[in-house]
Amino acid sequence: MHVFVNHWPSRSGGEAKSSPLREMAALVAKKKIDEILKSNPDAKIILMGDLNDDPVNKSVRKVIGAFGSKENVSKFEFFNPWMTMYKNGIGTLAYNDSWNLFDQIIVSKALVDNEDNGFQFYKAKIFKRSYMMSQEGRFKGYPKRTYSYGKYIGGYSDHLPTYILLVREK
Repeated sequence: MHVFVNHWPSRSGGEAKSSPLREMAALVAKKKIDEILKSNPDAKIILMGDLNDDPVNKSVRKVIGAFGSKENVSKFEFFNPWMTMYKNGIGTLAYNDSWNLFDQIIVSKALVDNEDNGFQFYKAKIFKRSYMMSQEGRFKGYPKRTYSYGKYIGGYSDHLPTYILLVREK
């Protein structure tokens, strides 16, 4: 199994202006992934991290080749289990009263096929508990930040953590 942990460039300066930087980061990961898949088309690969883009953005959809349907994924493409959640308005961080889903875990076709006895993708989840959310103030209902305008407020992060469940036969 190959695991890529990424933190792609921020949207500082605006989403459109900074998009080429995230596309470039995605391309670096994709080139390495393609090398692995070229030598082993059945490689189990996980690409994860704060991608600073949503599942529908070019860096994820076109550069990585990640899609929201397991059935339509070819050997050199990926399944993005966050697509449906994102389209339903669920996210991992909020900005200007809108949710984004930047924190993704994307898996290769080999992890969604049931062709061997190894690990298989089962489910994607967002870890969200009430104590992790701001209960008042400007960011009420958002993930509780550690700092707000330079002041320590004791939260965890402005992002909610994501995780996937993998299963295998005993």
